[in-house]
Amino acid sequence: MKCRYILPFAILILSGCSAEWHLSKAVRKNPELLKQTTMIVTDTVVTDPIVVKDTVTISQVDTIEIVKDRFRVKIMRNYDTLIIDGGCDSDTIIRTVTVSVPQLVSGESRLQRVQRYTFWGLISLLLIAIAILVIRKSVKI
Repeated sequence: MKCRYILPFAILILSGCSAEWHLSKAVRKNPELLKQTTMIVTDTVVTDPIVVKDTVTISQVDTIEIVKDRFRVKIMRNYDTLIIDGGCDSDTIIRTVTVSVPQLVSGESRLQRVQRYTFWGLISLLLIAIAILVIRKSVKI
């Protein structure tokens, strides 16, 4: 007869709340748990070099090279041939983006540890009591 009352009580104790409920309760108690962390993400884009070549025919030998920033032009004259070599060197574009990421700081306080051990101790005592009742009932028969 006592077992009939213990079983629903045990089911009621062992059924728990959802993780969202526990998290919202923890955040209500300590809002510092959900603090924002700033991360820096570096995005890199590498452009391909662009090269343009052209040839013009003239006489005499000479070479001229013009470089400005990343753009370069080289004019080579070899007797009746004029070679123009120019292009833009490859470049790396670095973009830094700051992203805020929520961070959950988890840590167990001493009170939470005591509550956890107390809970599991009571569950263990309840299971031992149920086992003793079942054993006594089976011995009487």
